Amino acid sequence: PLELDRRQRQMCIRDRYNDPQDWEARYLMGVIYLGMQRPVEAQSQLELALAVKDRSAEHTPKILDELARSLEQQELYDQLYAFLDAQIARYEGWEDYARKARFLAKANDIDGAALAYRQAAFFSRNETEKIYIELAEFYEGLGDYSKAVQALKWAYYINDENPSIPNRFRKLGVVPGPTLKEEPPQPDYAGATIFGLPGVLP
Repeated sequence: PLELDRRQRQMCIRDRYNDPQDWEARYLMGVIYLGMQRPVEAQSQLELALAVKDRSAEHTPKILDELARSLEQQELYDQLYAFLDAQIARYEGWEDYARKARFLAKANDIDGAALAYRQAAFFSRNETEKIYIELAEFYEGLGDYSKAVQALKWAYYINDENPSIPNRFRKLGVVPGPTLKEEPPQPDYAGATIFGLPGVLP
């Protein structure tokens, strides 16, 4: 049963609590609490995890994602948006702008989300296809399939070995192939206009 499995995981993780540097145990407990709709406890655990692992390119963004979710579950929206902006000011990573874009999109602030995604692309320096895949998902969710396909073309150019990209093309009715690769625009925070919107992205 799911509840038994959750309790077993809690017991295993709690056995590691004696090590104050075990950020992963705190992170996992935070995720479990979120699944149980207990966001206050989740926030507490995730903040402890972040205190230990606040400068990890691999792990810090994941902790911040879940911290944002804990604030959302508490319906502390003013604190949530302040938190998102604070992480942007602190880290200035593409993940921080993309995180803000996701929550703005959930709040139906489409223009704000599109701007945050353009800023995310700027800070990605076109070094990862992930931002363009996320952008494709954003436009697909809006029903704007042409822009979703365009974003996938940029992602495909950056990493043609990502196995999810051909499947995403097919889902949008496009047959994948090497001719679909398109070099993304050079990130320009205040410059290029594409699809009639200011910034680097559609």
